[in-house]
Amino acid sequence: MGGVIQSSLGLLVVLVVFSQTGLSQTTDIGQDGRLEIADGSRPAEPTAAVAASLRADPQTSPPSSSNSERAYGWKVAVYPVLAWAPVFGASVTLPPVPSHPIGPSEGTTNSSFNGAYFGGARFEKGRWSADALFMWAALSSQRETPLAKVNLDFVFGNAMVGREVLPNLYLEGGFRRIALNIKATVESASDSGSPGYWDPLIGLTYRRQLGKKWRILIHGDGGGFGVGSDVDVTATGRAEWQFARHYGVTMGYGGMHFSDSTTQPSGTLTISPTMHGPILGFGIFF
Repeated sequence: MGGVIQSSLGLLVVLVVFSQTGLSQTTDIGQDGRLEIADGSRPAEPTAAVAASLRADPQTSPPSSSNSERAYGWKVAVYPVLAWAPVFGASVTLPPVPSHPIGPSEGTTNSSFNGAYFGGARFEKGRWSADALFMWAALSSQRETPLAKVNLDFVFGNAMVGREVLPNLYLEGGFRRIALNIKATVESASDSGSPGYWDPLIGLTYRRQLGKKWRILIHGDGGGFGVGSDVDVTATGRAEWQFARHYGVTMGYGGMHFSDSTTQPSGTLTISPTMHGPILGFGIFF
């Protein structure tokens, strides 16, 4: 037993001496501050491929600021169904008729609830955005005393392109196509027409993400400028809730005012409808 212990102690002494000798060979520091082995050689530098892999390691690379800035942004939002329940009222001026030869007949209807259908989409890429919207509405309102009645089929579609000029604020420009089918009565006078317009537009949209599931969109635009119609103004405010990965609902309020005079065979027909009411719809987000 004593011989085994002595042999083990001797082996341990040899290992300690060897390890101390090897350590001293690898921990000498050269004049340039780099490691130097006792025989004058130096450790090999890492290869370019190894250095590149270390730099590309996602665990050590900082996250991209652009990705973190728009981590929850929806790049594409499609709205196949947007229901609008506007309160509709209109002012109308009809050309002279034989029963009123002195001057035109003017009247204003009471406001009444109506319905309208919307569909549209919004695209965002970097600082750029694009919007497309379509609406169809069959509107009517009237006043009994004095009698004024307007039936209006209203169809429009618009497209706008914008650029972010301030955080979350987009300056936009585009056009709107409006097609009307008007039937109007003021007391004993009546007239009808189907005018159409191409209106240039300038607008602003403020959109802001509120967490992962909510965002708000506030939009306003104006156009016509006498190129198409005389006055063409819209404004909407909506909140969007993304209840699933690609699906959500949108809810808010919107209004529109339009005014123009069109020349009929019987004279000049002027109409100024105003619509405003709640909006509720379904969205698909990508």
